[in-house]
Amino acid sequence: MIYKNIQILRFIAAFLVVLHHTLPPNVHPAHYANIPAWITEISVYGFAGVDIFFVISGFIMAETTRSMQPGASTASGFVFRRFLRIYSGYWPAFLLVLFLSIWLGIFNGPEISRWKSFLLLPQEFYLLNVSWTLTYELYFYLLIGAMLCFTRKQAVPVFLALLLAFVVIVAVQFNLGVYRSATPRENNFLLNVFLTSPLIIEFIAGFLLSEWIHRKPGQSIAAWSLFTAVALCASIWMQKYGGLMGVGMAAFLYYPERVMLFGSASLGLVALAALLPSSGSLLSRFFCKLGDASYALYLLHIPLLVILYGLLFPKIPGLLWIGGGKLSLLVYLVSVVICSLLYFKFIENPLHKISRRASSMGLRSAESSRTCTV
Repeated sequence: MIYKNIQILRFIAAFLVVLHHTLPPNVHPAHYANIPAWITEISVYGFAGVDIFFVISGFIMAETTRSMQPGASTASGFVFRRFLRIYSGYWPAFLLVLFLSIWLGIFNGPEISRWKSFLLLPQEFYLLNVSWTLTYELYFYLLIGAMLCFTRKQAVPVFLALLLAFVVIVAVQFNLGVYRSATPRENNFLLNVFLTSPLIIEFIAGFLLSEWIHRKPGQSIAAWSLFTAVALCASIWMQKYGGLMGVGMAAFLYYPERVMLFGSASLGLVALAALLPSSGSLLSRFFCKLGDASYALYLLHIPLLVILYGLLFPKIPGLLWIGGGKLSLLVYLVSVVICSLLYFKFIENPLHKISRRASSMGLRSAESSRTCTV
């Protein structure tokens, strides 16, 4: 029940990010001239799909680790498998972007390290620009791995303490003006921007939400609906009318506000997805399939934006101008979804299965070696 609704929400989150990246200047303003205002309005807030992703990640990690036995072996095995899961889906998309970068001479700024992009090591800019979020995913997996060294009863207080610690750190950094720097590079990037990022609060909140629902299953859907509606309205109001500079809460400048507002709204959405009964309808099953391909959708939409809008669409007479950009946007969105489904079926999922089998064999071999040594 939880799985189906969460999968649908994952697709919605990924699709919001896709819409956000179709906004000018990513798509030339002339090719976006007559896009309906309601699509543009939704797209402006599409960056919050990342916040939904982060809360979902925390929630799912709590669900998948609940029955695991504590210990260093469990922790290392978990981290190894989760890292493989990220890299096996990411590297083919990375190679596509690397090819485009070399061929077209794009994504070549001096601040972009290709090897750090390949390994998803912390940096300000990446070859595939959305992969910064994957670095946070890996960081959170390490925190979960550390948690697996404790019993579940011990782990929840540890995560509550960690949540409180991050809140205090962010509050101190906010008062010190860390988030008022013009760019993250003016800070100690690793410490102030990455390791103590407010975004980690969303992962931890998702984890604790899962524990709360597991222990208190009969929660009020009406209360969660009200909480979510208020948080969404406050988030939209702040982004639109709060006098924020530039892209608003999509920027590092306003990460604390982003986590407090869009993070809270995301927490509410995930809670509702977990609490509401799932549908067995054909439409629901279809959106679950799209949810399965949400990682592929997230990875592919930028390179496909380059390929379609930069290379293919200009060669089709009139496509970019029909309907003031409506047709080209529709073709792009449909193409991205179809390519993501194909990528998931023929690349991501097979590679994941291969890597999972290889990791299982490797972990069993390592366990046997330790047993023989003992």
